[in-house]
Formats: sequence, C-alpha cells, structure tokens
Amino acid sequence: MLRYFFFCVLIFFSNLNAGDFNSIAFENYLSGNLTKAAEYYLKQSEINPSDPSPLLNAAMCEKQKGNYYGAIKLLEKAYVLDTSNSDVLAEIGWLKFHIADYESARFFFEKAISINTSNYRAYLGLSAVYSQLKDIVRTVENLKKYEESRKDFSGVNYIYAWNYVNFQLYDKAREYLIEALRQDPSFVEARLPLAGIYIREGKYNEAWNQYERVLDYAPGHPLAREMLKKIRGKLTSQPEDIRPPFKIKNPTITEQINAIKELKKSPNVRVAIGANNKGEQGRNKSIRLRSFYTLNVIGKKSGKIFARIPPGEIWRLNYKDGAVSLISEKNVVYGNFTGPIKIIPSDIKKGTFIIESDRQNSNPYFRYADREYRGYLEAYPIKNGIGLINVVPLEMYLLGVVPSEMEPRWPMEALKAQAILARTQAIIRAQSGPHKRSGYHVCDTEHCQVYRGVNIENNNSSKAVTETEGEILTYHGRPAYCFYHSNSGGYIQASEEVNGWGKVPYLVSKADFIRGDFLSPWEFNIWIKDNPPSYSYYPGVVRNSEYRWMKIIKKKDLEYKLNRDYGIGELVNIIPLARSKAGNVNSIKVIGSKKTVTIRKEHLIRNAFGFSSLKSTLFLLEINRFKNGKIRNFWFYGGGWGHGIGMSQSGAAGMAGKYGKNFKEILEFYFPGTKLKKLKYIKKKK
Repeated sequence: MLRYFFFCVLIFFSNLNAGDFNSIAFENYLSGNLTKAAEYYLKQSEINPSDPSPLLNAAMCEKQKGNYYGAIKLLEKAYVLDTSNSDVLAEIGWLKFHIADYESARFFFEKAISINTSNYRAYLGLSAVYSQLKDIVRTVENLKKYEESRKDFSGVNYIYAWNYVNFQLYDKAREYLIEALRQDPSFVEARLPLAGIYIREGKYNEAWNQYERVLDYAPGHPLAREMLKKIRGKLTSQPEDIRPPFKIKNPTITEQINAIKELKKSPNVRVAIGANNKGEQGRNKSIRLRSFYTLNVIGKKSGKIFARIPPGEIWRLNYKDGAVSLISEKNVVYGNFTGPIKIIPSDIKKGTFIIESDRQNSNPYFRYADREYRGYLEAYPIKNGIGLINVVPLEMYLLGVVPSEMEPRWPMEALKAQAILARTQAIIRAQSGPHKRSGYHVCDTEHCQVYRGVNIENNNSSKAVTETEGEILTYHGRPAYCFYHSNSGGYIQASEEVNGWGKVPYLVSKADFIRGDFLSPWEFNIWIKDNPPSYSYYPGVVRNSEYRWMKIIKKKDLEYKLNRDYGIGELVNIIPLARSKAGNVNSIKVIGSKKTVTIRKEHLIRNAFGFSSLKSTLFLLEINRFKNGKIRNFWFYGGGWGHGIGMSQSGAAGMAGKYGKNFKEILEFYFPGTKLKKLKYIKKKK
C-alpha cells in the first residue's frame, strides 16, 4: 500500500509543469511554508534551467527565513543566467551588508551601479557600507545620489539623520530629523534622537516637547518617562507654556454653507468621547465644562433640572466613591449623582459644549486641547471615573468624523465617498456594534472611526455630508461592512485573508490601480522598496510617508516591547510567515531564548514592533548583524497605513483627483457589487 502511495506521488509530480510548480510554490509562500516554497521554486528551476525567476523567488524564501547565506548562493546562480540584472547584484550587496561583510557588499553595489547608474538601492547600500567604514564623505556622496534617484521617498531625511547621528554630527542630524518629522509627525523613532540632541545642546524645553510627543504615540515609553523626570528641574518655562494647550475662544462660524441649517433631523448617535484605543471609556477623574450657551443639567431618569451653567463659566464634574458631583465656578456642590445626568445647551440645534483642556486630567485626550461638541453630554459614574457620552444627531456627528478621517482639502468626490462610508459604519454599529452593551454606539477613536467634534469641522467635508445626506452603502438590501483605511500601499487585502475578519463577498483582494497581478516573492522585494503606480500614490496631495516608509529599529527596543508583551527572553530571530496575496504579513514568528511565539492578528503584529506601532502589516523585514553574528537592528521596508481592507482613503483621493472618478465609481471599485440607498429621515416641520 505504501509503495503504491509513493508511486502515485511520483506520477503526480511527473505530470507537473513549471507553471504548476510555480503555483504550488506561491501558495506555500503565502501560507508561510517557506522551506516547501523554496523547494518547489527549485523544482520549477530544474524544469526550466535558463529562467532566473525561480531561483530569485527561492532566494527570497530563504531570506525571509533568515538564511542569508543560502539566499546569496541562489542569487549568485540567478545572476549567471541574467548578467544585466543590477537589482540582483544590489540584493546580494544588501545581504552581504546585513551579515557585516562590508568589503564584499561594496563590490556588489559598485558592480550593480556599473550596469545601471540609476540603481538607487545600490547607492543607498554604498552609503550604508561607507557609514560602517567611517567614511563620511562617501557616505553623504552616495546618499545624495540616492536622493537624486528617488526624490519622492520621504524616508530619505531619516536615513540622512541616522547616518549623521552615527558620525556624531548632531547639528546636521537635527536638521534632517526635524524635516523627517515634518513629513511624518508619527515617526516616534525620529523624536527620541532629536530629544537627545536637544539635551546635548542644553535646549531642555525643546527636549521636553519631543519626549511629551513620544508619549502621545507610545504611552508608557520608559526612556521618555525617565527623561521627563530628569530634565524637569532644568526647564526655563512651565510645561504648559512649552506645549500650550489649544484653546477655543470664539464660537465656530461656518463660511460658505450652513450645514446645521441645511441638514434634516436624523436619529441620535451615542458616542463615547475620550475613549482609549480599545474603544473603552476613559477613566476621567475630573472634567471642566463650559459653553457659549446656557447649559442645563438634567437628571436622565427624573427629568429634573438640577442646575444651569451660565455662558462662559467653567464648572467641574468630579468623581469620588462611585458618584459624580457637579461643582460651580464658585465651588457650590450640586449633589452626588450615582446615575446619569444630561448637560444640554439651551439651543440644542445650534449650541455646543466644551470640555476644557487640563494638564492634570487623568485622561490624556483632554490634557492639551479644548474639545467642542454638538448635541449634548451624558455623564455618569463608571468604575474609577466618569463616563462621557456625546449624544448627537447622526448627520451632525458626521460633520466631525469626515474631516477627522480624511483631509478636507482632498477632492470632493473622495470626501463624498468617505461621508457615505462613515454614515454606513455608524448605522451598523448603532444596530449591532461591539459597544452597545456599554451604553454607546461608537467610540471616538480608530477602533470605530475618529470623531473630533466641532474643532475639526471644515466647509469642504461639511458639504460632502450635506450633498450625500442619508446615503449609505448596502449589499442585498442591508448596510454593507464598508471598512476603510488610510493608504493601501498599492494592494487591497481580502477580508478572508486576515485572521479574525471572515469572508465578505465585496471585500476582495486586488491591485489598488487600473490593473495589476499579484507579486511573486522577488517582485514583492523590489516593489515594496519602490514607488510603483497606484491610486494610493498621489504625490503632492497624499503624504508620501504613508505610501512608502522605512524604520530602522534597534534590537534592544524591539526586545523591550516583545518581552513586555510576550516574555521571549533575548531576541534571536523574526520570521514573517503567512502573507495575503497583497503581500501583508498575516502571521509572524518571533524566536526568543526563552520562548517562541507566533503572532497572528493584524493589530497585534503592528503593535509588536517598536514603541509605536508599524503603519501596516505590508512590510519586508531585513535583519542587520554585527560581525560576530549578533543582531544589531531590524530594517522594516513598508507600504501603506492601516489594515488594507476595503477603501483606501488615499486611493479614493487619487481616483477622484488624478483619474477623474466620481464617488459612485470609487465605491464600486472598492466594494464591488454593493449599492447606494437613501435613508428616510423625518422631514422638517414647516
């Protein structure tokens, strides 16, 4: 029986052609069976020995496993078959660089440039080699050639700064770090060295500001917290003066359109404001309130008016022993409320309420800026704090969502598409969302969709809301799961490919462009390090740092985060395993001296690496080592921002602004098979 089985296997393989082996290899590559994938690519090579592609793909499988020596051998064989391919030489150079064979790496980079003088990856490689050889002149010389060849890559300023820090040329490093942060404010890895440079220069106020901003993106960052304590006594200004809070001094006035007047009455949405990144209520110990209107404080159950807050006065809500007390500007206490109270502007249609900024607030969301909202506030005691819910009509809610989620200066058709998706999301979550048991429909963070209230409202985005009023996206008559993200990086993921999302017929995998096939391992290696055409690549409108990005993260920084979350011990290796057809990493193995863990969920993969999360799971990882083989740092080449499912917001901007598509065409592209439907709101009384 066993002999018959092996005979059948032999017959099966003998009937396979090169294309069959390629398909089997690619499926194994996507599922994370990298050794099997490499084997099948090599079988394909045996059938067609003159084709270098299978060898290149097998090399990338070995590289992804961490077998750089094996990858180099395969790349060298591929180069013999195609001696005009400078990318192969540059790749060999990079692998040689990462194993600290600098002289050999320089040889391959120079050879690549001799074949193609525009090979910017080779110039970057040469600059990295000369940096290690302490040759500053040639380092900068090659960086300039890299910059000339790839002018639209925002990460080049970070690379300059990284090298100048290594050469201890801190003036130059500061200049490039500031420019890198101007292009990408979320780049925490650039803020830490910048703060260190400011300390060297005795500019403690500036250092304080940078460490504070690190904590905005990476709460609990140990170095930032420690340094804030160390330099506090050296500040020449108060912290609130170094980073003054945003204050609301005048009522918001709309210019060209009056959305509040134009919008029909719509159902209320309950929004948890000041929520954490899991969508949970913030633990607010004390809240300061004011308004440009009289605020009526009413018991939710009793309907009794307990107090009226005059316009301009700042009153407080305090939490103590499971109750909320209301305290006037003159320190008069109005009861201890164990149930919810409603704080309602006297003019509910035009009126707003403001939560005052307070540096001592236990909730960081309310520390640095006043927050203004339409509708009314519901406050009630929760465990260790005050729950805050903004009850606001759906269409008014969207006025604060659309410009929070999409740049209001972007094309109107993209804004309309965003308004429809945001409205649909709110309807779905109001019906059966994850927060319903907690007493609210949506939170104000990325967990649901970002909502910043009146402060963020803009004429363009408000017009997009009014012109699509009541429109939602449906599939077979029901609201569609219309997920969206900031930037696809060039490909859209299917929901079924991402752990925990499930199969949805209209959330499909496709190139985020007019056309495009899925990429082989070698093609992906080249593609992710380039700026290829895409709807999401829209220079001058969309930030380039969202489409293509890179991070060089020290081993000790990754080790800290991974040990805090997983207790792995010393970090030995990181191996991306399963990928979607789009190229996103959907499971990754982390090998430590104490434990090996496999991380499978999209948000956990992004949060695992670095003090701030990666922008997306669409990345390629390269491990850089010392000559003794120990890991020095990790190089992440990435694309896109967000989960990559549904509509790319940057792609919508590109479709509308660069390719002239309207909002219906945008929605049909990202959600094929869905239809628009108009909700029937209650008509205004005449």
